[in-house]
Amino acid sequence: MARVTLTQSAQADLLEAWLFIAEENPLAADRVLDAIEREANTLLLQPLMGRARPELADGVRTWPTSTPYILFYLADDAGITVVRVLHHARDVRQVWP
Repeated sequence: MARVTLTQSAQADLLEAWLFIAEENPLAADRVLDAIEREANTLLLQPLMGRARPELADGVRTWPTSTPYILFYLADDAGITVVRVLHHARDVRQVWP
């Protein structure tokens, strides 16, 4: 069965996002992380539907979630590995990987 795996960097990104949003509204922070989790699981149905990003690394794809965050992930037979979860306004090259 395919599954979503999060790298330590992706876990740290999600914690940072939650903490930032939760300063104003903890329930909103929960909703954002829930939406990101749902959409990561949706990618399991068609993992190659994200945009290929060869300029970042071989095999990296991106998926813009319904939140202000973008999933950066790798797809393989086991599912997807989320490498980073970054706000759409971030300069990806400054924080990659």
